[in-house]
Amino acid sequence: MNNHASTPQSELRKGFVTVDGKALHYTVTGSGPAVVLLHASPCSSRVMLPLQQEWADDFTCIAFDLPGFGLSEPLDCMPLKTEDLADAIAGGMRALGLQKAALYGRHTGAGVAVEVAHHHPELVTMVLADGFPIFATPYSEERLAEYLPPITPSWEGGHLTWTWYRYREQHLFWPWDRPDAAHRADADMPDPDFLHRGTVELLQAADTYAETYASAFRHAGLKMIGAVRPPVCYGNRPGDSQFKTIKLYPDTAWVHVFPRDPKAAAQEELAILRQHPAPAAPALPLASLQTGRGYLQTAAGPMHLRICGTGAPLIFLPDLPGGIDLHLPEIEALAADHTVYALDPAGNAHSDLPANQSISLSLWVDQLIEAMDVLGLDRAAFQATGTSAALALALQEEAPGRVTDVNLISPPLLDNPVDAAERYAPDISPTEDGSHLLRLWHHLRDQELWFPCFDKRPETIRRTEPRLSPDWLHQQAICLLQQPHLYRSIWQEVLAYPVRQKLQAGAPCSVTEKPEHRFFAPHC
Repeated sequence: MNNHASTPQSELRKGFVTVDGKALHYTVTGSGPAVVLLHASPCSSRVMLPLQQEWADDFTCIAFDLPGFGLSEPLDCMPLKTEDLADAIAGGMRALGLQKAALYGRHTGAGVAVEVAHHHPELVTMVLADGFPIFATPYSEERLAEYLPPITPSWEGGHLTWTWYRYREQHLFWPWDRPDAAHRADADMPDPDFLHRGTVELLQAADTYAETYASAFRHAGLKMIGAVRPPVCYGNRPGDSQFKTIKLYPDTAWVHVFPRDPKAAAQEELAILRQHPAPAAPALPLASLQTGRGYLQTAAGPMHLRICGTGAPLIFLPDLPGGIDLHLPEIEALAADHTVYALDPAGNAHSDLPANQSISLSLWVDQLIEAMDVLGLDRAAFQATGTSAALALALQEEAPGRVTDVNLISPPLLDNPVDAAERYAPDISPTEDGSHLLRLWHHLRDQELWFPCFDKRPETIRRTEPRLSPDWLHQQAICLLQQPHLYRSIWQEVLAYPVRQKLQAGAPCSVTEKPEHRFFAPHC
């Protein structure tokens, strides 16, 4: 099975390759010569999507998550160097069958791109470095520890808002922890959605961000200029934290000042990339799924999945809203007797919902049937956790011939599902002050303390041991914050489905109750 099926080139495709035993995540748009895009710290390839869309008519745009960010696994070498990251990216390019590509990198990614060109020149036609990191005074290890403090989950969720304002602050001051007039940034304040994306990416990499980020500060960037064989354009723009470093470049460097406006800059960058195009990129990917993790391309967008085990096929559906990464122990246990196909329905976790789609059970049912067709599964058993009971039962009703057995784990057996659907979950769309993060955190805690969580009386206290570990709540929150605008609508969709009535009417399935689950029957 391929990481993803062939699709129209304008669509976003996603995949994983394995480099020296580590998973490297990438996204692809467009067609034509290859351009590899490398993001800044502390972000992921998601920040490159606007450029991928701008350049898709001219290039096959491949954006990697740098190791330790996004869904790419961190490297083991310590202290991490920019050269180590460059070797990993070069390995990813080779794994995708790229003979040559132009490279575009921003900040940390710019340093990595230049090092790829330096150590692997046979892969590179040119580099466009956007804000190449140059530091007049090297950062000491003490200063790096101060600049890159650990992010530790706290019981009240305060680490979420700390991270929000830390990410926001880097758009106000450079460095972010020098809040005075001398260090005030000359840049617009990003909108809440942009800040949310960056905050979640930083939270997602809480255990690994500091080492990858620090590699850019340790890199002797200025000494690289002139040492690279492929042509390198050192771009910069007003408002960028590296804009003042232009005066440090040697006269021989190819320096270009881009407009402040991102759209105008993207067009000028495109013109420069056209000067040294690579050969046409091969169809991607070329390899079969190697890591047990990948994507299926469906009409509702790339569908994230994991495959493990041997035996009769079993499709695992996670609690919704949510994702399969929150259920890895359950999936591994099932893999002892089954070939488990664990799937994130569109709008959940790493399965993005396209802008022209809206959440509905019918959308998910169609996506599941499409996924089964791609996987070559005429029929399969299903295990559905919690609220995904609605999806499993809807599929069973729509396409009974595709389902052999259904096991529901603690389904929501609600007397009044319509009322619960309306009242159960808050809106966690990003807000300017970051308060949506705490709204989610305490909704997660409250679900452990009361049932229903919106009715906080002694009579509704849950009597099982609550799951309130900050680390556990943090993992839940990171998954659910991937697509915050959909959180409430997913709850409304799955809770409005009359699970209890369907079971009373004799829907052919089994039910397994787990006391730790939020919908454990005695609480409902």
